[in-house]
Amino acid sequence: MKSIKPGRGPMMMGGISNLLVALFGVFWTITVATMGAYIMIPFGLIFVALAGVRAVYAFRNATAKNRHSSFDIVDAKEEPDPLNKRFESSANGAPEQVGVRYCPSCGAKVDHDDRFCSNCGNEL
Repeated sequence: MKSIKPGRGPMMMGGISNLLVALFGVFWTITVATMGAYIMIPFGLIFVALAGVRAVYAFRNATAKNRHSSFDIVDAKEEPDPLNKRFESSANGAPEQVGVRYCPSCGAKVDHDDRFCSNCGNEL
């Protein structure tokens, strides 16, 4: 399995921007409270909390030895796609025939259990 990890620089920039967003949320919440719109204060607090959590995640991911990956790339042998089985289609959109595969050397159809191609004799 291969993974795509965000760079340390972009994660650090994300952490700084999330801190700025949290500071704006604090300013906004204080402004709303002084104006008397008390019903809006919980929204400001939630905004500040979410920005703070996101900032902590970004800073931790920017400075950690093992960063979290944004995407994991797996081969179909490592982790099959459940939607292919559900909708009975392969990745290219063609209907998938269960138990049938193709020889990588000559392209002939071979059964799933075959170890050798019946057309060219190469090992599968």
